[in-house]
Amino acid sequence: MDERSEQFLGLSGLLTGFGRLQLLGTGMADTYLQAVDAVVSPATLDDLLAVYEHLPTGAGRDDAVAAGILGDARLGPVARSLILLWYCGSWTQLPDAWRATYGTSSLDTNRVVSAEAYQAGLQWVAAGAHPAGAAQQGYGAWATAPGTGAR
Repeated sequence: MDERSEQFLGLSGLLTGFGRLQLLGTGMADTYLQAVDAVVSPATLDDLLAVYEHLPTGAGRDDAVAAGILGDARLGPVARSLILLWYCGSWTQLPDAWRATYGTSSLDTNRVVSAEAYQAGLQWVAAGAHPAGAAQQGYGAWATAPGTGAR
């Protein structure tokens, strides 16, 4: 894996709260990296990765993420769409103000990236559930609350 892909995984882990191995386990890291590059341009993502690389470690990191990434008019909306991409497997269109200022892409639409992305969404892990219509849950699974271990 190249340095840029590693940075993307590190940034994604920071934004989603999931570890590197969990993100790699989705099988979607390269697909998501390409999806973001296609929508906002590699240069915009490179700027986001550069800010990530210069964040402090330890105390103050959360404040630095809030100010340096999420609070940034250009990078914040991209980071929020990246979070939703990991959790839902879909790209969420950037705000109109962002598009008016920084440009648009024909791929910047609310869309599921792929069937695999939907199934690999972190939302299912976070909820202790299965992607609806995509995974066999077994007979009687409907009678057990999510996250109770019965699958």
